[in-house]
Amino acid sequence: MKFSLKQLQVFVATARSESISEAARELHMSQSAASESLRTLESSYDIQLFDRAGKKLILNAFGQHIRDLAENLLTQAT
Repeated sequence: MKFSLKQLQVFVATARSESISEAARELHMSQSAASESLRTLESSYDIQLFDRAGKKLILNAFGQHIRDLAENLLTQAT
């Protein structure tokens, strides 16, 4: 499976804000596109990166580990 830099950007932005809507605004994309990007990332690898509490997304332990790797990859890509 492959992932895109956009998926990593959505993931990191969502992790920072704990909100897909906020991440979408930050990345200048629709909320539905950001949500789909995150859903595809999680389902492609059969993983859960966030614990969901209503509309709030809380990074779980696995997500925190992946966040560090994702931030490093994004830094190297720019």
